[in-house]
Amino acid sequence: MDDAASVASRFLLIQAEPSAAVTSKLSTAFPPDLYQWRTVQGEEPLDFPCESIVITYLGDETLVHVVAEASRRGWRLGALPHPQMKHMRLGFGIASRIDDAIADIKASERAATAGEVDAEAVGKGPERTSGDQIDSNIKPQSVDLMWCNGRPVMNSVVIGYAANLLLGGDRTVGWWTRITRFLFELRRLGGIAPAALDITTQKEKSLATAAIGMVVVEHGTNTLLARRVLEESSIKDGMLHALVLAPQSWLELFGFLFESLIWSPSQSNRLPAFAGHIKTSGLTVSSDREMPYVIDGHAFRAKELAFEVQPGALTIYPGRHLRLISDVGSSKEVYRIQSLPSQTARTDLILKPLPLLRHAATEDFKDLFLILRENSRTSPSFLTLMVLSSLLAACGLYANSGPVIIGAMILAPLMAPIISLAMALSRQDQGLLWTSLMTVCRGLFVAIGCAATASVVLPLRTITPEIEARLSPNLIDLAVAILSGVAGAYAHARQEVARSLAGVAIAVALVPPLVVAGIGLGWMEGRVFGGALLLFMTNLIGILFAASITFSLLGFSPLSRATRGLKISIVMVAIICIPLGISFANVVQAQRTARQIEGMRVGDIEVRDVTASMIGGVKRIRCKLIGDGVIAPEDCDIACQEIRRLVGEATIVESTVIYRLP
Repeated sequence: MDDAASVASRFLLIQAEPSAAVTSKLSTAFPPDLYQWRTVQGEEPLDFPCESIVITYLGDETLVHVVAEASRRGWRLGALPHPQMKHMRLGFGIASRIDDAIADIKASERAATAGEVDAEAVGKGPERTSGDQIDSNIKPQSVDLMWCNGRPVMNSVVIGYAANLLLGGDRTVGWWTRITRFLFELRRLGGIAPAALDITTQKEKSLATAAIGMVVVEHGTNTLLARRVLEESSIKDGMLHALVLAPQSWLELFGFLFESLIWSPSQSNRLPAFAGHIKTSGLTVSSDREMPYVIDGHAFRAKELAFEVQPGALTIYPGRHLRLISDVGSSKEVYRIQSLPSQTARTDLILKPLPLLRHAATEDFKDLFLILRENSRTSPSFLTLMVLSSLLAACGLYANSGPVIIGAMILAPLMAPIISLAMALSRQDQGLLWTSLMTVCRGLFVAIGCAATASVVLPLRTITPEIEARLSPNLIDLAVAILSGVAGAYAHARQEVARSLAGVAIAVALVPPLVVAGIGLGWMEGRVFGGALLLFMTNLIGILFAASITFSLLGFSPLSRATRGLKISIVMVAIICIPLGISFANVVQAQRTARQIEGMRVGDIEVRDVTASMIGGVKRIRCKLIGDGVIAPEDCDIACQEIRRLVGEATIVESTVIYRLP
């Protein structure tokens, strides 16, 4: 190519007057004797020859027109980072420093020239002068260009609401910027309402859903939102990617925004749980009312958006941050929409602000309701397992065997109707409530009856440590019951964690307290019966309270419907907290007493292994008296009197005497 022809087909487009420093750099890299300099504003005509080399120092708004003309006329396009150029830089991986961008364009020009010389030298044997290996990623590249309603897209299209945090932004985003964006988006959450969207792909797959917004990008290799979550993505595969954002509650969206605050988009390798992903070569998005959308920072409104990808439509000098994948991946459509609201759910969501908690659609929990209704019934297998687990627990309590008692906990079927009862309270389902309540009562009477019968038949009246451990429930037992209720409801609602129900049964231990109550009834021991029954009621109320709230939080019942059941549960928890709080205070006081006595010396006697308890309003101290020789009875009495003096004269002291002989 001679010099005249070269100058005629090389252009440098600038916007307004660059600074002196920038002008100096441009003049050195693209001298006017080799490049025609043109000042460009707006959409003025650019009648350059086809296959011209066009270098730009322009903002995004002007570049839209230049990119469109470059794709139509086959120009070779190179972009330099103008202060008002953000989306072109992000979408095509342009370096943020002008020196780096100039170096990239010059390297690409040299690679192209060397490639042309090399092609001319093919077959000339010894006369071939350019045999160097040329990096195919440096040479000018023909890349895809996405269009939206006839406008070229350089980076992304945002439809409706798609938080800036979801888009990711620049690579240099730091903590302060993320916090500022988070607070800005948080102020907007209250008024967000999902809109009805009808989406159709190039291959006529259609979807009717409700979403707060969409993000559409041509490729994910240079978009922080999608760089690691869109694995099969390339600027040369002829496909676009649509991310449909469809949270069904305020908390769901808030949770993801908060996660985006903690983890930067470049560290995340997954999409939000409420997002769908569609990969296709063409897409139509429509709604019954105008949708706000933004193309590379410019706002528009329309009822329908048509997206199209033109493969290889634009020839560019690639930026250093643009990953050009040799294996462009599959051109097969991807249609991941499992997490998006269905046609039924969209009717409940559209045109209303996002609810605080997710409301599950009927198809989401119909299987769970069938299971819970089945569990609420008093079946022969339920009664059989109650009898077996009660007798097994009684044997374990009498034998003071923890493993046997654990086996009875796992075998007991009482947790299932209690979870059904919690769902009934949450949804105010009268039929399910009475069926579950009657099953729980029958199980209670079976357990107490079997244990009382066993206590009368067996000639054993010893309160073993396993029995003693269930006679003084406190607030810690209520906390265990509440956590077990949350776990039980969650395990029923999520079948993938249903295997954890055995652990829930062990943690909450419903049958052993009932069996201890039955033993107390058979022995006619009011303390044993009352203490164990209080523990069972603690477990029952704690589970009902926590499980009903959990079902509401998981969307199986709106809070407005669950309010009455929650009020009943709160009242029951408040009532039972009174004796539990008193018992807990006694435990705290007993531990303080034990610490006060532990290690004290009375003459030659040392007090060790102290345990303190409050039984029937009387403080009881158990300890070991250790001496270096034989301990006389009067010395033992003196030690016990000293203990009583410290903790109270009404205290019962039980001591074991241990002495060491030389």
